[in-house]
Amino acid sequence: MNKVDILQNYLHKLKNDSDVIGSAISSKNGLVMATDLPEGIDRNSFCAMAGSLFHGIQTAASAIGKHGVRHAVTNIGNELFIAHLCGNSAILLVNAQSSIELEPFMQEISSTANTIGTVVG
Repeated sequence: MNKVDILQNYLHKLKNDSDVIGSAISSKNGLVMATDLPEGIDRNSFCAMAGSLFHGIQTAASAIGKHGVRHAVTNIGNELFIAHLCGNSAILLVNAQSSIELEPFMQEISSTANTIGTVVG
């Protein structure tokens, strides 16, 4: 099994275990590595959003003297977008229903992101 297949499996598991609408793994600059998105969602745009969201949060945090941001959460309508750093080179972006219980879900995302980080290096 190659790396892309392994990453796809993590995304499918995440989607099957919770109220996830779609998810993707991108490089830190938003290039697609793997996706599990519903029909009609452009994977390139979704991954570009991951890079932009995460970079924007890191820039804002840096401006106030905070460093080491590992994740960002934003709410758009009835949906959450969560960007989580995977190691030093990738981002896991998850789109979920905002009704999800956030604390255990964030633990699941963090664990998944750490595992993905070991796969992508």
